[in-house]
Amino acid sequence: MQSSDPPIHPRSPITIKLIGIGGCGGNLVSTLTFLPDQVEVIVANTDRQDLAGRVHVPTRVLLGPQVTAGKGTGGHPSVGAAAAQESEPVLAQVLTGADLVVIVAGMGGGTGTGAAPVVARLARQLGALTLAFVTMPFHVEKGQRSRVAEAGLVELSKVADAVVVVSNQKVLNFVDPRETLTKALTYSNIILGAAMRGVIEQLSSPSLMQLDFSHIVQTLRNAGLTMLGIGSATGGDAVQRAMKYALQCDLLEGNLTKARRVFLSIIGGSRLGLHDVDRAIAQLHQTIANDIDLAIGVVVSPYQPQPERVQITLIASEVASFRQRQYTVSASLPVNPPSPPAVLTDDLPPFLKLSCRGSL
Repeated sequence: MQSSDPPIHPRSPITIKLIGIGGCGGNLVSTLTFLPDQVEVIVANTDRQDLAGRVHVPTRVLLGPQVTAGKGTGGHPSVGAAAAQESEPVLAQVLTGADLVVIVAGMGGGTGTGAAPVVARLARQLGALTLAFVTMPFHVEKGQRSRVAEAGLVELSKVADAVVVVSNQKVLNFVDPRETLTKALTYSNIILGAAMRGVIEQLSSPSLMQLDFSHIVQTLRNAGLTMLGIGSATGGDAVQRAMKYALQCDLLEGNLTKARRVFLSIIGGSRLGLHDVDRAIAQLHQTIANDIDLAIGVVVSPYQPQPERVQITLIASEVASFRQRQYTVSASLPVNPPSPPAVLTDDLPPFLKLSCRGSL
């Protein structure tokens, strides 16, 4: 008797290199657990002591040993950039051969802000699709740190193919005011991890709906600053609800209806069905134009411990306008924002309910 299950398509091997730059980037990539074997994890920092503590990361690069003597940048992006430039031969060696380079950094400090554009430019010169996932500072960090972050993001968007931004301030709006800063930063890491997972698993896990690497390249190459939507749900209509959450995600920066390129990742467990996926894609087409460049991937993930849980990641780009506008931390918030609701950690917004081992 023949099985009625849809066919699972194996993946052609793609070389993915994930590099965390600076303290923030290193912290995140050091804790990710969903990574398949073909992903090489790298951390790069100007702080020798920080690198020494990341014993579980196989490839560690000390940036600018002559420029910084392994003692950090003092918060100066120009020093971070000079350190990365000094270490370009080493960086080129560890990045060579990658089809996809994923850069993770926090904007506002010296190493992440200054070195990330240097690494992105080098990765593209080596022929890799280059995606950057970055965080922006809280409002309480306004002043020099915010100005540094904004300037760094502008530089990074000039050289990376696509930049996914998570505003710590937006995440803070969904955190119980009684929570600690450390807890709020954990939520930012969860979101960044989920966004990266949406891309990486599409290139590494068995697929129900085939999305080849060349289509991802076509969709994300030269995309610039992007919009990010994430939805996660469980139950009988999990795919449709996850899509609804992703389309209404409060992390979205910009007008999704004007998107000209969209990368859509649907990750589910063993109960994921193609009919549900088809209905979810129909939801997407009700929001965006039908003539856009839409890359859709659907995978059954071995890292999904709950067979009924679905995660949807949506990365969209308004190519022309996003390339030209300057990102500001406060641009997406009202002048007098209301007090954030008291959201307890066991009742998080749907797009933060990523309670599976694959999140972090």
